[in-house]
Amino acid sequence: MIIAKHGTPEAPHFYLEVESEERYSKRLGRMFRHQYLRLRHSMDGPTELGGLIVAPATRRHPERVGRQLSWVRFLYMAKHRDRFEAQVVAEMLPPPTARHRNAFWDHFGRPLTGLSFRDADRLSIHDKEFIHALFPDSPLYTFLLPDAVRAALGTVGEETRGAVRLLEQAGMRYLNQIDPFDAGPYYGGAVDELAPVKQYRIARAEEGDAGSQANSRWLVALEDRRRGFRAVAAQGIARGDRIVVAPAVLAALGAKPGDRLDSVPLP
Repeated sequence: MIIAKHGTPEAPHFYLEVESEERYSKRLGRMFRHQYLRLRHSMDGPTELGGLIVAPATRRHPERVGRQLSWVRFLYMAKHRDRFEAQVVAEMLPPPTARHRNAFWDHFGRPLTGLSFRDADRLSIHDKEFIHALFPDSPLYTFLLPDAVRAALGTVGEETRGAVRLLEQAGMRYLNQIDPFDAGPYYGGAVDELAPVKQYRIARAEEGDAGSQANSRWLVALEDRRRGFRAVAAQGIARGDRIVVAPAVLAALGAKPGDRLDSVPLP
């Protein structure tokens, strides 16, 4: 999933900025650095990488299905730069909790809105007005939160760490922003500076045995009006403006030698 623009006047992109300030008392000779959260929003928002779900049975597959699914989004964005914003973000899931609850929401969002986490999450899909209306503009100092809640701000669950590593490999970084509902971190970066976008190339397909001689593992794609956008992982040999791939790869794409293939190297 790629959301081309996340944040419009009708549905702003809301987030909590994680900031800090220093306080010093000369009389006491003591200095404190206080972390606080402040609600921000954008009505001219970035592109967002949406959900990526891999079935449990395939999560440790030798073909690294999750990696392919993650990278194919960057390949598509590189091919269609005019469809996407200059910046891209991704919201990462915090550690899971029982019964679809969230400790941060219970200590912050619920007292503000009177809504359970589940109800607020569902409502925000269609209507975000209550966020702007009920959330305060003043900062929330995190020392007012319970220790366990404060320690969990901007953290991810064990099953999400692999996805974070992939984003970091692509060049995305933690933005010091968290989701105002579940306190999951936002990662982001400039689209044109992402490694797979910078490595994107168009090459003529050449059929051959790319097995033992392959100099890289590639994600190669073909798009046409009849069958849409298709991409597969393949061992390939890059030779100037050409890429040598196995016949089975061309067959899977519905391509033939000489077709122009979109490609990025897989990490």
